[in-house]
Amino acid sequence: MINSKIFIVIFLLSLNLAIPVHATSLDELYRDIVREDNSGYLPLFVKNRTTPDFLLDDTTIKQIKEKTPLIPITGNNEIIDFENKRKQKELEETLQQQQWQQTIETVKKGRVTAVELKEIEKRIQKNDTQALEIYAYIYAKGIGVKPNLIKAFKLYKRAEKLKVPNAKENAAKVYKAMSKQQRKELISQ
Repeated sequence: MINSKIFIVIFLLSLNLAIPVHATSLDELYRDIVREDNSGYLPLFVKNRTTPDFLLDDTTIKQIKEKTPLIPITGNNEIIDFENKRKQKELEETLQQQQWQQTIETVKKGRVTAVELKEIEKRIQKNDTQALEIYAYIYAKGIGVKPNLIKAFKLYKRAEKLKVPNAKENAAKVYKAMSKQQRKELISQ
């Protein structure tokens, strides 16, 4: 009796183990995720990840080993290297940011030259609120330029329209610092 029970249990367990179980590999999981993200479409980099070598010619295998692009992307008969363009753009942005920080530091130190003024004016053309506020400050204090309270007042008013914090208060301070002649000149303009 006990032998028959053991036999039945072993038989039932063997049936469970005999049923083929589909094991999903990481590659299949990745492909499913990419397929869901791309509305059922698999991009070439996913489709052709495991292309057999016998389907490729010798030059393609050499390009794969050297990690060069298989199909050069061309425009106007020149190869476009997107990786280097991206790195170059990031480098340019970093350099511009460093140059802007250096400009801010020279304004803080009170030593503004034509180079810094040009940088500030370039950013003002792009409606950079920080540059506009710095430019107004420079003209209000006369740092590197002849003091011009009328111009500083107009710049602070422009900054106020662009919702720069404290621009209205700074414009009021500049207006109070103006002489009667400067106020009349401001009103006449």
